[in-house]
Amino acid sequence: MKKICYVISTLQKTGPVIVLYNLVKNLDRTRFEPYIITLSKEPEKSLLQDFQKLKVDVKSLNLSRISSFFTGPLKLKKIMKEIKPDIVHSHCFRSALFSATALKEYKRMVTVHCDYNMDFKMFYGNFLGYLMCRAMNFSLKRIKNNICVSKQLADILNKRNEDIEFNYIDNGTDTEVFKPAENKIELRKKLNLPTDKKIFIWCGAFIERKDPLTLVNVIKQIKNDKLFFVFCGNGNLEKICKDELRNNKNVLFTGYINNIKEYLQASDYHVSTSLSEGLPNGVLEALSCGLPCVLSNISQHEYILEHTKNIGLFFETQNSENLQNKINDILKTDYNLYSTNAVDLIQDKFSAKLMSKKYQKYYD
Repeated sequence: MKKICYVISTLQKTGPVIVLYNLVKNLDRTRFEPYIITLSKEPEKSLLQDFQKLKVDVKSLNLSRISSFFTGPLKLKKIMKEIKPDIVHSHCFRSALFSATALKEYKRMVTVHCDYNMDFKMFYGNFLGYLMCRAMNFSLKRIKNNICVSKQLADILNKRNEDIEFNYIDNGTDTEVFKPAENKIELRKKLNLPTDKKIFIWCGAFIERKDPLTLVNVIKQIKNDKLFFVFCGNGNLEKICKDELRNNKNVLFTGYINNIKEYLQASDYHVSTSLSEGLPNGVLEALSCGLPCVLSNISQHEYILEHTKNIGLFFETQNSENLQNKINDILKTDYNLYSTNAVDLIQDKFSAKLMSKKYQKYYD
């Protein structure tokens, strides 16, 4: 049996952690024994208990982000000597850097969850973001087994970095959890959502990369009282968005929630305005619940829908007028056809079980 040791900053509920959860949940325990090492103390919004229910051994180094760069590599090296893993699988910037510098004696790999060249500069500014990109490239060159979460992301990074090779395994969503509602009306009543309107849902962090303001600008112009919009998530742009729509009765901001599945199942359509993605879990989860989508025309979104027709529509990134037109257009489509195709696509191409099988093949 092979020991696989996953290393990640924390188990805070984010895209990379959901990918890790889906991977481990579907791991063949007769062949692989998973361990998880987190670098920092768990935040409030953690999936630690969910991982523990999978009977995975989770250990934390309890490092601060600053102290981790001084003591992290040594502490990580020490705990690896105790576990003696066959493979070390990193899932974040710090774990990749520590793996590259301190764990040279182990077989190592990294899952790259985003276009880090864009993300680091958006989150940390041009100077610090540039330094982090250089450090990430340093790590990936030395680890060599670099897996992107979509073919499109691998293509982008391969073109940009000629001296680093990127392969890919597409993200997958848990079709046993994310599936169409058995009774959408009753679910709407439970969530205090309108039962007589078409509901569009937007999910994610309120940050520049997710570009919620483009949808906000559309909602300000819409005169159709039969449309209702739900924003799920939080972040630095949340207050701005709320202020812009403070007098609109057809909008709900849920903030951070633990029952995103119910809100997806209660909705009719999903909207993503992102400027960049790896392979967005939010879109996959929405499609798995049978929601036709209106998506920004970034390559990662186009890659999802290229497998099957009649699932969703694209709009030009940051173009509010074009997005408004596409929202009107999707209301005219055959809903049952689009919804059925969405569910079938996820089950055939983007399920968590399929994703995990591909990782296990890579481990072998």
